[in-house]
Amino acid sequence: MRTWSTSFLTWLLMTLAIGFLTSVGWPGFVMGAVFSLSLWMMLFFGSYATAHRGFVPARAYLTAAAIAVPLGYIFFRLSGENAAMWAPALILVGAVLPAATSPRTPAR
Repeated sequence: MRTWSTSFLTWLLMTLAIGFLTSVGWPGFVMGAVFSLSLWMMLFFGSYATAHRGFVPARAYLTAAAIAVPLGYIFFRLSGENAAMWAPALILVGAVLPAATSPRTPAR
């Protein structure tokens, strides 16, 4: 149960962060909720390359969110406050983090 509550808290904080940082009102919070869920889904599907298939550790989701929010904000600001630019940052983190954290098997 602890993993679920930590993941939900991460989702909520990421939703609020994206909503407040975009400062466009309620659409920013909806985008934050969708982007947060999308990041979790990318980590979930990336988990099939690990030994614990179909399981997203709360720590991995928290780490991904901690990297994706600042990176997304940088993309958002550099693009002239185009809110769609949060997506490339989340895709980048969601694609790279599972591959970077998967356990390595020794070469034979």
